[in-house]
Amino acid sequence: MNIPKLILDELNITIPISDNLGDSKATAIRISCPDSMLIVVVENEIIDFILKEEPWKKVVQSLVFDENKNYDMITVIELLDDGTTKKHVFWFDITECFGS
Repeated sequence: MNIPKLILDELNITIPISDNLGDSKATAIRISCPDSMLIVVVENEIIDFILKEEPWKKVVQSLVFDENKNYDMITVIELLDDGTTKKHVFWFDITECFGS
């Protein structure tokens, strides 16, 4: 996926997606969500999109504070067609959801 794709959901949140976006703190997916109660919903939708709607299960979710930024680090296990699993770690920069 060389060209970033855009997600525009009913909440009018636009998020650029590329191959390595969100796989580390340095490439965290930045979310600017006016309602902090929707952060997890938005994160789950992004994970669904990246994993192409394949079944997955969240196994760890951690709030990480670093250099005046707030991150959500989510570890999921993707359930593959052949019965095996694959671990993914997603980083979200949620600083703007809390004002600063």
